[in-house]
Amino acid sequence: MAPREVSCPETPSGEDWALAGYTRRDVVVVADRFAQFARGDRVLTLSGLLGLLDSGGLRASGCHWVVHFGQGIDATDGDLLEAACDKSEGTVRLADPDSFRRPPEHPVVVHKDRPENVLLAGVHSPLPTHCRAELRIHRDNELVLDHHTGEHVQGIVIIEAMRQICIAQFETAIRPGLPPAAYAGVWKRIDLSFEDFLFPLPATVESLIVESDLGRETNLKFRATTAVRQQGRTVATAGIEYSMIAQGRVDTLERRKADQATRAYLG
Repeated sequence: MAPREVSCPETPSGEDWALAGYTRRDVVVVADRFAQFARGDRVLTLSGLLGLLDSGGLRASGCHWVVHFGQGIDATDGDLLEAACDKSEGTVRLADPDSFRRPPEHPVVVHKDRPENVLLAGVHSPLPTHCRAELRIHRDNELVLDHHTGEHVQGIVIIEAMRQICIAQFETAIRPGLPPAAYAGVWKRIDLSFEDFLFPLPATVESLIVESDLGRETNLKFRATTAVRQQGRTVATAGIEYSMIAQGRVDTLERRKADQATRAYLG
């Protein structure tokens, strides 16, 4: 991707670390996967920003650039940017250099097999009934590889993030108090409302368990409200009813119903 022309608005910086004679320019960097969102001069793709840093165009702009991380940027990308910023003679700075080093959750926490399909990082439960996490979309996530949406992130990512926060809440805040066992999530009902677009910028995912039935250790039932929020906006909310069922019981139930479905089809 060829470096683009860059300019700096006449907005004075109030930061003590701003370079003398420079104005501050805040930009967001996103993965090339989200290039449609990077059409303006406030959002740059990773390859576009690296090209500008390599060309020296940012140093010549009269700005002190502050780079914020959007979606799709991982630790490897962050290391490349950090090295490039070190060569910028102080004119380009990462707003939060540690953010890209915060890893996503381990796949087992959200019942996934591949790390790129994990959508959460920093899962935190101040109470067992309340769970919060950062939304973290990998550029090669299975849900964004083959989808045309324009500039926003498609709704199926929101739904999957809500599913993952429920599982992560169970695995990190509830299951440690139960006898050792593997569980599988079975979803009974979801009442979903989209209220705004989600863009490839930082966002959070939350789950609040409003009702639970833990009377049977092999079939734990929950009702939760979930939400995805971005910059103070509620993007989507959902009421979800689901069960966490012991894996052995799920396997037996699924096998029986699979046999029934096959007989019904073949006669």
